[in-house]
Amino acid sequence: MRVTPLTGRFGADVTDIDLSVPLAPDDLVSLRAAFLEHSVLAIRDQDLSIEAFEDFALQLGEFGDTPYITPVDGHPNVLRLLRESDEAGPLFGSGWHSDWSFQTQPPSATLLFGIDIPPAGGDTAFTQQEAAYDALSDGMKALLSDLHGVHSARRSYGPKGTFGQQDDRRSMEIVGDETALETRTHPLVRTHPETGRKSLFINEVYTVGIAGLHESEATPILNFLFNHCRRIDFTCRVRWQKGTLTIWDNRCVQHYAIDDYFGYRREMMRITLAGDTPA
Repeated sequence: MRVTPLTGRFGADVTDIDLSVPLAPDDLVSLRAAFLEHSVLAIRDQDLSIEAFEDFALQLGEFGDTPYITPVDGHPNVLRLLRESDEAGPLFGSGWHSDWSFQTQPPSATLLFGIDIPPAGGDTAFTQQEAAYDALSDGMKALLSDLHGVHSARRSYGPKGTFGQQDDRRSMEIVGDETALETRTHPLVRTHPETGRKSLFINEVYTVGIAGLHESEATPILNFLFNHCRRIDFTCRVRWQKGTLTIWDNRCVQHYAIDDYFGYRREMMRITLAGDTPA
């Protein structure tokens, strides 16, 4: 297995590994170590059936819960992310976010596998939230240390959300409902359960307020953090190829699906892995 950093800060390409068969124990240990070190791994040149994709995911952890989106028939933990060449509605995954941060136990990781990939465009951008936290002043770190963000799916999957209404033009079957109006609170600064590193845990898609603060008080803090989080020196991009499987750590990165491939079809498979309660 060869690991090649994507940037000087985080992210890596991984080659010379075959995920279509169970990994040897030593290879699995090495892959886990690379994941914790780099936060984003783009594993290239894979040929995976949906069953092999599931089997590999289960070597890393248990399946996470995926609401609002109809999974692949017969595979309740796998989503088919499809966008046809003439589809022009809102892109699933756009906007900086950490997957399902509105859940009580958001997913630890997301696995995304490229099946049909445009010749250019459709990169996924990532931003490292440990780096974002480290770059804050001591005063700002102190201010945030006891604050909790309010997370909700309402902007995306609520009745008035981006994907809250049935849209027959959409290739993916996404069905929002009233449960998207519910809220959860998580620390604005969380500690990674495996590495012990601190990171910011907010995002502009799902973080809608700060517990105990009026909206007029919370909004300036959140807007500052949203802008700070996506500073260019905290980011990397994965350029997709057919057969690329990218894994990212939702506990310390945000991501953004770039919508710049109109006229081309794209199809991917996605699995999330169960996480723990942020602390």
